[in-house]
Amino acid sequence: MRFATVLLLVVASLLPVRAEAKWTEVRSSNFLFVGDAPEAQIRDIAQKLELFREVMLLALPGAVGGSPVPTVVLVCATGRTMQPMRPLFRGNPIELAGFFLGSEDVNYITINAEFADAALQTVFHEYSHALVANMVGPLPPWASEGLAEVYETMEQQRGGRSALLGRPQRDHLELLNRSTLIPIRDLTAVDHQSTLYNEGTRRGVLYAQSWALVHYLTFGNPARTPQFRQFLAAARSGGDTKKIFADAFGADTVLDRELFEYVRRFSFPALRFNFEDRVSATAVQKGRTVDDLDVEIHIADLQYRIGRAEEAQVRLAAVLKRKPEAPRALVAQGMEHFRGERLDAALPLLERAASQAPDDARAQSAYGRVLIARMGNKQLDDAMTTTLRQSRDVLARAVELDPDSAFAAAMLGYVELSLGTDLPRATSLLERAVKVAPSREQYRLLLGESLMRQGNSAAATSVLAPLMGGAREDQVRARARTLMVSMADKQNRPAATSDAAPGGKPAATGSAEPSRATPSSSVEPVRPPAVVDAPREAAAAPYVDSAQRAGLVLRRLGVGETRTLGQFRAIECGRASAVLLVDTTGSTLRLRAKQIDDVDFISYRAGALSSVNCGALPAPQRVLVTYRPGAEGEGATATAGEAVAIELLPDDYTPN
Repeated sequence: MRFATVLLLVVASLLPVRAEAKWTEVRSSNFLFVGDAPEAQIRDIAQKLELFREVMLLALPGAVGGSPVPTVVLVCATGRTMQPMRPLFRGNPIELAGFFLGSEDVNYITINAEFADAALQTVFHEYSHALVANMVGPLPPWASEGLAEVYETMEQQRGGRSALLGRPQRDHLELLNRSTLIPIRDLTAVDHQSTLYNEGTRRGVLYAQSWALVHYLTFGNPARTPQFRQFLAAARSGGDTKKIFADAFGADTVLDRELFEYVRRFSFPALRFNFEDRVSATAVQKGRTVDDLDVEIHIADLQYRIGRAEEAQVRLAAVLKRKPEAPRALVAQGMEHFRGERLDAALPLLERAASQAPDDARAQSAYGRVLIARMGNKQLDDAMTTTLRQSRDVLARAVELDPDSAFAAAMLGYVELSLGTDLPRATSLLERAVKVAPSREQYRLLLGESLMRQGNSAAATSVLAPLMGGAREDQVRARARTLMVSMADKQNRPAATSDAAPGGKPAATGSAEPSRATPSSSVEPVRPPAVVDAPREAAAAPYVDSAQRAGLVLRRLGVGETRTLGQFRAIECGRASAVLLVDTTGSTLRLRAKQIDDVDFISYRAGALSSVNCGALPAPQRVLVTYRPGAEGEGATATAGEAVAIELLPDDYTPN
């Protein structure tokens, strides 16, 4: 009986949602709404979301108006309609009134209109995380959660002509008044791996006190509000958040006392925002009825992103059977192949979509993106130049159709930078991307390189210097330092240096730069090949040696890691793991990895590996290998530890 019930749920989730329902599309300035709820209710939800966004832009220091990616809001009349859109936990749909799902190309919001108020509170919380991350960048949990807890309380008033922000959270107050407050020094030290953040009875106190602290800094003390703005501005530039906090607020013991008194006071001011006109008066357009196939495509695309890929495939197959050249269905299917690194399968689907929908920004952007990804980390040649030019044409159309897309502008800027034929255009595009998504360090790095290659050293330095000293990712710092050293070398020895070669790669006389060799041909399209992901482990002191004067900055050693020089010659792949073979003086290191892409492959040389695969390498590679010691197995299966990183070195470089 239990099996039959589960089977019924699965089958029901594969069927088209309420085929008899009337689906309405409503567009607003910043959202696309699609729902089977009454149009009046969809428009009311649209108004509240637009109002919330407007209030956040006014309340958050340094906020920008543009949205880096489009946001689709699915408004479901009932829980039954929402059933196939719910995320899964242990294979079963999670019961929730609404949720927000962010990604680099599109955001989704799903709302059960039967519980619209509860759903919107949840959506306000999660959407505020996305807006803050875009405007400020990653924040420590106390600031990130505190801001979200404050912003979720927004209330619409006077039919959208005003909004109230900052009403006290009664549940939080009750918890704080019967609990011992966490010392500020401990609260601000919590990160996303801390026990306090992830489990235990004190987690509720963490959220409540984060709300109270942000509320106090925002509304409770006019002398502290500028300090909070200073903290957020400094956090955007990166660096040590403990130092940033101390510089902004001074002694934490003083803030401890102030917060204790604020919580016990039971008097919490709120801020009212007044608007001359109803916010949604021009922002929300009149609705129109949409085809159920369009709805099915939205649902399938969402299902791919929440781990319901099998259901999405069935749904899209049904759509394409009825309409074989449905562009958005082809995009959804192609992007799923892209995310699974099946580029050869993704390319023809996205090419067809772009051809069928020349006025669809998302189709053009997706096709341009996969064209870039197919090039991998290869050296620029005639074939790659042709591909880059093709992607330039496609992405130019995407930017024309959606001028607010930071992602499309950054990709097109990267292509122009790689081709090197129109650097002013590359700079203009990258400036646009940075303006819309100021916290994206990769966009700022590309902008700095474009300015440098135009010869604008002062402007390039103003962009790259903060990244060199305070970027959140190790390799962004390394790449920024490489570019700064290259500029200095050119200024000091103009006859001995040259501009970087097309594609963001150094000329033969330039300084060394890192690039990633990946286990597949897919790379992050808007990153120059010189930039790699930050190490997964907490970093120790940087590994500094004589190569720094040439601009080569090695990966930082993490806690418990060991590094040694050797010749990387092969990978032995088994069913459940891989073993990397590195010859060192007098012996061979055998280092295990669960899978190849668990290992960071970083190159500081031109013409290095563009991919790594099982078996012997075409030629041994001179490397620094980083691993965590810990022998395992016996005899032929023995290993010296867990592989962490392989760094391919220039021939003329010898580490200290």
